[in-house]
Amino acid sequence: MLEIDLFENINNNGVLELLKCIGIKTKVFKKNSLILKTGGKIDFLGVILGGNAVMKKTDLLGNTIVIEKLKMNDIFGHNIVCCGIDKSPVEIVAENECEVLFLPFEKVVTPCEKLCPYHLRLIKNIMKMISMRNSLLNDKIDIIGKKTTRDKILAFLESYRTEEKIFSVPYSREEMAKFLCVDRSAMSRELCRMRDEGIIRFHKNHFEFI
Repeated sequence: MLEIDLFENINNNGVLELLKCIGIKTKVFKKNSLILKTGGKIDFLGVILGGNAVMKKTDLLGNTIVIEKLKMNDIFGHNIVCCGIDKSPVEIVAENECEVLFLPFEKVVTPCEKLCPYHLRLIKNIMKMISMRNSLLNDKIDIIGKKTTRDKILAFLESYRTEEKIFSVPYSREEMAKFLCVDRSAMSRELCRMRDEGIIRFHKNHFEFI
């Protein structure tokens, strides 16, 4: 647990103190089980300790949008509880066995009477993690704000591009289409056009810019 960003610069004794002070809890979820359901009560911050999860939202017509993928060290719930909302507008599903750490929001943001340095460090770490998550969500807004499906695909792939020639994305085709808010068939056709035009190569979720 000490290896996660939440406890950066906090030693083992400090973590033990926080467990007592705040009442941090962990829970393991099986594959495809709900970590958080739409309309469910939310008064906590969550951190993925291990495994992967996906945050989704379904509209009134039954269309599902993938908001983001969550992996180890990712925080969730902050953009909901910080707004004073106590019912979740999204659902989070475990993609595989997933361990989650839960922190009661009010106890986190209210320093204890001792004003211990561990608690203050924890708040700083959480603020840093929230800023990083918001930056990623801003990147998504930039991607889905592109006018054409091709531009969305290119911006999306560029966000996962690495120094390696071949890189991978953590999305299936269906999830990728939902993330980009485009029709899956139209997206697949565009990917094939881009391949035929010599722009990219791909196999499953592995891509290469040519």
